[in-house]
Amino acid sequence: MDYRKLADTAMLAGTIMLRGGAETNRVEDTMQRILNTSGAGTTEVLVLSTALMLTIDDPSISAISKMQRISSRGTNIGNICVVNQLSRQYCGGEISLDEMYEELKLLKEANRYPEWLCHVCTMLTVVMFTLLLGGKTVEALLSVVSAVVLVVFQILVSKLQLNQFMFHMASLACATFFVTALVGGFSIPCNLELIIAGTAMPSLPGVAITNAIRDTLHGDYISGSARVMEAFVRAISCAVGIGAGLYLGSLLTGGVL
Repeated sequence: MDYRKLADTAMLAGTIMLRGGAETNRVEDTMQRILNTSGAGTTEVLVLSTALMLTIDDPSISAISKMQRISSRGTNIGNICVVNQLSRQYCGGEISLDEMYEELKLLKEANRYPEWLCHVCTMLTVVMFTLLLGGKTVEALLSVVSAVVLVVFQILVSKLQLNQFMFHMASLACATFFVTALVGGFSIPCNLELIIAGTAMPSLPGVAITNAIRDTLHGDYISGSARVMEAFVRAISCAVGIGAGLYLGSLLTGGVL
């Protein structure tokens, strides 16, 4: 058994899952299953919302410890499912350690979803939620404009490599300002609240809140608290961005909303 290769494989699997938005308990379970195939006397895994740590120790080998810092996280359920499947296949003896490691390397380097598709889905989310919240034809058309502005500004802001707070705040401020100025400047009869609510939906911390609850229920209080704080900060950034956009838009239109 190549214990170092096993540790690298478990760490790579955990990294992909945590960056894909998996909850702490799921990441720990997958990594532990992989390490248990070593037959070593001690195999320990500790997963936090921003770090991964593992140890393999046995009287026959020198102890192996690894730690990986996770600086960015998103939502990629497809990658989580693939890693889950590969780990089950490896633990069941269907694939070798080398095969799993190579598959994980390809998965980490691959771009599962093209960037243009993510932007299109973001725009569809804005429009569909505007309609779901009760918007009519006028609101739907204006939400298309707001969605385009949001995506374009997100593309521009992403090049500056800002933190998540500034990224969502700046993007929502720009989109809200534009649609507020458009509605107020041309006196378009519509429900502006529905358009802004739909525009904010892609930035809301739904996954973070869900994972915070699941981590807490599984007893991972550190990760649960960290994810609650992440969700809180994201929500604050959305509120500040929308507020700033509304304020600047009302100034431009002379207070007409």
